[in-house]
Amino acid sequence: RALPAAPGPCPRSGCGEVAALRAMGFSQEQARRLLALQPRLGPEHREAVTAQLLLLGLSAEAALALLERSPALLRLPTERLRERAEELRRLGLDGGRAASEGAAGGTPGL
Repeated sequence: RALPAAPGPCPRSGCGEVAALRAMGFSQEQARRLLALQPRLGPEHREAVTAQLLLLGLSAEAALALLERSPALLRLPTERLRERAEELRRLGLDGGRAASEGAAGGTPGL
C-alpha cells in the first residue's frame, strides 16, 4: 500500500497546473497531454486559453483535441482569444450547436 502524499510543496513541477486543469474537468491523462503541448507556456496563460474554449461550450475532450490539432492557439494573446470567443458567441457558434442546428434547419451551405 502506498502512503498518502504529505501536504506541502509539490515535488514535481506542473502538478499545481494539473490540479487546476483537473478542476476544469480534464482527466489526469488529458491534463498531462495538454501540458505537453507547449511545455514552456506559463500556467496562467494555458489556463486562460483553456477556460475560453470551455466557455464556448466545448467539452474538455473537444478542447484538448482542438489544441492538439492547433497548438498555436495556446500562444495567442489571451485578450485576442477572448475577443474571438466573444464574437463566436455573438454569432451563436458556441459548442458547435449553431452549425448542427443550421444544417438541420435547411440553411443553405456556403
